[in-house]
Amino acid sequence: MLEAIGIGAAEESLYVALLTGPAVDAAELADRTGLPVPDVTAGLAELESRGLMTPHPGRRHALRAAPPDITLNLLVLQRIDHLRKVQLAVAQLARDHRGDDLSGDATETVEVIEGAAAIAERFAQIQRTACETIRALTSGPAVAVPAAANRGQRDAMRAGVRYQVIYERASLDLESRDAPLLLDEWAALGEEMRVAVDVPLKMVIADDRLALVVPREHLPGEPIALVTRIPALLEALGWIFRRVWESAVPVPAALADSSDSPLSADDRHLLSLLLAGYTDQTIASQLGVSLRTVQRRVQRLLALAGVQTRLQLGWQAARRDWL
Repeated sequence: MLEAIGIGAAEESLYVALLTGPAVDAAELADRTGLPVPDVTAGLAELESRGLMTPHPGRRHALRAAPPDITLNLLVLQRIDHLRKVQLAVAQLARDHRGDDLSGDATETVEVIEGAAAIAERFAQIQRTACETIRALTSGPAVAVPAAANRGQRDAMRAGVRYQVIYERASLDLESRDAPLLLDEWAALGEEMRVAVDVPLKMVIADDRLALVVPREHLPGEPIALVTRIPALLEALGWIFRRVWESAVPVPAALADSSDSPLSADDRHLLSLLLAGYTDQTIASQLGVSLRTVQRRVQRLLALAGVQTRLQLGWQAARRDWL
């Protein structure tokens, strides 16, 4: 779960172990976590460099975890600040090109599209011409094409195009059940989906040869989008997607069937929403159950994992391949 802020699985295992109680040395932590001593030593060095572990040589319990409410929140804020800088750069790019007279023919490397109808038509065209992969970032309300009206994605996925989509958590935090039901449909068609706390912009990359970008902050007037074929920009946008993807929470495994998991499909769905950061009340609304039912099911998951906190539940879920 802490991969979202750049902490590897081994380091997370060690940090969670230290949160449950300090340790004398690396050998003790190796016994508690099942990790080899060299991995424990390297992991402790990484935790110390990030301020997540404080060694106290000479004490009986020399290794102690730093308070998570301070150190982890700081790492989260640093990641958000980085994404915000990317977002501002894209917004500036949109402003620089807003007044350009671009017709969008095949010889141009950048085109500006203005108006919801024009953006929807270009988006559909991009999906129709994709041959291998579509990678997308989704945030905020729909600008041109509501998800339910996205026939182009259905057709492309049925034709074998691979979709990887990252959804911003706030965009799915709805009172109605439309959002989770639509995610079920995309998952059934094979979409690989993840949920991130913060998504810097709307973006679609087709076959690493073409990208459509919609700035998160709209300028006055009709919405605009940029379509680029410039290799340097495509490489930068691809880098943004990969960084957000690595830090996002996987969703499809929780919605799909898994005969190897001890959890039911409903339990995996609930677990995916928990790890994505939804509140119990929002989960209850999306699943169409009472708040008490959600809390009872969460307690069952904690008992099944043999843990006491939701942080520990997330670690155990990842360790046991429940998601």
